[in-house]
Amino acid sequence: MYQTLTPWISLSVAVLICGFAIWKGDRWTRFVAMVYLAGWIATPFAQIRDPLSPEWRVMAIDAVVMVLLVWASLKARRLWSVLAAACQMMAVASHLVSIIDLRIYMVTLVVGLTLISYGVLVALLVATLSTVRARRRSHERPDDPRS
Repeated sequence: MYQTLTPWISLSVAVLICGFAIWKGDRWTRFVAMVYLAGWIATPFAQIRDPLSPEWRVMAIDAVVMVLLVWASLKARRLWSVLAAACQMMAVASHLVSIIDLRIYMVTLVVGLTLISYGVLVALLVATLSTVRARRRSHERPDDPRS
């Protein structure tokens, strides 16, 4: 179950997008990328690896990341940060649902959490690309006679 290639692909995508956001993003994009990447790195160390028991420690990591993303969203006041925080809230809610209803298989939870995580990564990618685009536009404007 945990020996598949899918977690490594997801981790690679997360490292690439978060690395790009840390390298080229603005202040809030960098902050969210660092927090999210730290959560991704900490999660394997907190996993129990028992398919029948709830992942309390992983949920705690996701909850801390959620609180930080909500805080960043309130401070940054940008649409991408709201999307990232909302996706992280859905991840924490998925943990809670799996704890409440033990009939949910852990494989289903892991796949759901992986899909939800792509929402945060897409938000980070869009934010970083818009930051790069805004920087390019600001460099093109010195020739503007209105400035």
